[in-house]
Amino acid sequence: MKLSELGEFGLIARLTADLETNASVVKGVGDDAAVLRCGRRWLLFTTDALVEGVHFRRDFASLQDIGYKSLAVNLSDIAAMGGRPTYAVVTACLPPSLTVAEAAALYDGLKEAARAWGVSVVGGDTTAAPLLVLNVTLLGEAMPGRVRFRSGAKPEDIICTTGPLGAAAAGLFLLQNEGFPCPEPLRNILLRRHRRPEPRVKAGLALAGIPAVHALIDVSDGLASEVHHIAAASSVGCEIYRAAIAVEPATELVARRAGRDPVDWALFGGEDYELLFTVAPQALGETSRALARAGAGCHPVGTITAGKGVWLILPDGSRQELPAGGYDHFK
Repeated sequence: MKLSELGEFGLIARLTADLETNASVVKGVGDDAAVLRCGRRWLLFTTDALVEGVHFRRDFASLQDIGYKSLAVNLSDIAAMGGRPTYAVVTACLPPSLTVAEAAALYDGLKEAARAWGVSVVGGDTTAAPLLVLNVTLLGEAMPGRVRFRSGAKPEDIICTTGPLGAAAAGLFLLQNEGFPCPEPLRNILLRRHRRPEPRVKAGLALAGIPAVHALIDVSDGLASEVHHIAAASSVGCEIYRAAIAVEPATELVARRAGRDPVDWALFGGEDYELLFTVAPQALGETSRALARAGAGCHPVGTITAGKGVWLILPDGSRQELPAGGYDHFK
């Protein structure tokens, strides 16, 4: 069987099925970050790579943007556990044709993100490679019991996002379609959403402080994909209301002009790096206020059900099965 037949998540399940852990591992494979006991603290441990030609193109983003994003996507994983990021190590695989100034620009962007979220870059590795690759490994910390997993969703929970979705996909569309008509201020908003996502660290900490918030994940592969992850991990069903999915006006404008459906970008576009969470209905108001103080929104998009399956509820009340969609590295 080829990797293209098994797919990314099938491969992960196959490779990690017999991994051994010890008593210090609270959570290993299967969430946005591993959770490890360390004295009176819980450590969060995550890693992500950005590969030229797969995750970015150098003609679509500056080297500073690429460096910034390499840390931002890892920060989002820590946010998705309700933790605080602390220390990072960076492996830079650099083509020999890159200039010293260009390599420095990569690190300028990475350092900018580190300063913004209080992260110390404490080491790493450099090596020559035919393509530019940045791999960041990030540590975070959380108080014991204050971490939120994908597996905590409960029937009747409200499914919410911390912000509108689809803007990163709209930004990518603009990059792929040079000259597409779009007012410059809106273009700049969408390009920034794609190039420099804002990890919702403060929002994640706020959500972890509310006991009625039961499950948490970041929207890296699209709303549909993340809802499937929560449903599978929590052994529940989900209903997503199509009319409730929040989309920014700039995203909607570009989509309509392009003859696209902006909700499809929200469902399947990915790279928004907002947080997706489930919360008990009676705590929705408290959660919304806490997120507002953290500079984020609270957008209900659906409900958790006791049955199985992930469904999209259409405006007329009918429902259709919602595929996971999203990006799969091997398909």
